Amino acid sequence: MTTITQVQLVAPQQLGNADASVYLAPTQATAKVGRAVFCNTTASAVTITAGITTGGALTAATTVIAARSIAAGESYVSPELSGAVIPAGSSLRAYANAAASITLMASGLLIQ
Repeated sequence: MTTITQVQLVAPQQLGNADASVYLAPTQATAKVGRAVFCNTTASAVTITAGITTGGALTAATTVIAARSIAAGESYVSPELSGAVIPAGSSLRAYANAAASITLMASGLLIQ
């Protein structure tokens, strides 16, 4: 029997300046992003890059947000990630061009 649970996929956290996994789907479940919000908490514009991979670093083929600029104090609700499926064992990866400048929060569904 399939169970669908609404969950917080990524608790609010600041992105680093290197490609890193921010959410790893369990091996026996699939996740679906409902909403992902990136908030620039600094006084300068910062760029973000994000995507979904089955393992390892982001590549051109797995990047869905590429160096998108977020103005100082701006929150960006990502249409690119909204509705995206993260297959079992795959990860949502993200980073900013300046560490500790962007807060990411994401919620969605966990399908088991």
